[in-house]
Amino acid sequence: MHTLMSFIEPVLGQVENSYIQQELIKSFKTQEPYFQTIEQSFHSFTGHVQSPDSFRKFFHSWSQTNNSAVTVSGLSNRLSLLVHEDKPVADKGRLLDAIASLNRITDEDLAVKGHILHSDLFYRMATEISGDDAWMLKAYLLPEARSFKSWKDKNSLRKFDLMIGLLTTLAHEIYTHGEVEFILPLFRKWLKHDYGWEDKRIEKSLAWIQVHCGPTEKDHFFHAINAVEHFADAMDIDLAAYDLSEIVSDYVAKKAAVMAALTANIAVQAA
Repeated sequence: MHTLMSFIEPVLGQVENSYIQQELIKSFKTQEPYFQTIEQSFHSFTGHVQSPDSFRKFFHSWSQTNNSAVTVSGLSNRLSLLVHEDKPVADKGRLLDAIASLNRITDEDLAVKGHILHSDLFYRMATEISGDDAWMLKAYLLPEARSFKSWKDKNSLRKFDLMIGLLTTLAHEIYTHGEVEFILPLFRKWLKHDYGWEDKRIEKSLAWIQVHCGPTEKDHFFHAINAVEHFADAMDIDLAAYDLSEIVSDYVAKKAAVMAALTANIAVQAA
């Protein structure tokens, strides 16, 4: 049976032996209770026909936990400001490498290498499954999802220490790789069996999930590692001084809180 860790762990094993790899492996292995909450939420959502309210709350709140293009782009801007504002930088070449690595994470999202914005793919998926685009209304944003996005945006766009933002991006990219791989078969089976959709319609509607599977999110994760390492060299930063486990734990716990709240909403609708 596939789990989030069954997709995350093999990728972590491909990382070069380093402090970062050791911290990521150690940190993610302790998240099993939260992973079970997240996995159960996706199983609950794709387990039967949903009400319009469940659809709208799910897609709006879930979208706030996986939309990273803005924060990654903003973090890249913050790095470039170091040069623009003539801040002390030990190695500007490595800083440019860090910025370039961050930009590679958002290439697909912003249609730099493709033909469609990933936000448009998410809109099509959520709208076709929900039946309309009322899911976009902020009234369907759960407090837990607002809290998750606020925390993530603060780490990437507000924290004085830019390394916190880079490490948060690292945690996000490897987690998201696991999530999209885990949910794709669940969504396919659900739309086919509970809604009677034909395969062609399913594939088109789930394009947002599919384009993030395979090498896409995995490559984003390795770009994030490169960004972290380049920035550490550019600014003479000792990565061992950072507690990556705290960032991973906060990320996964807050994500699990969102998914638990969505599961509770499904239960209320079904009652």
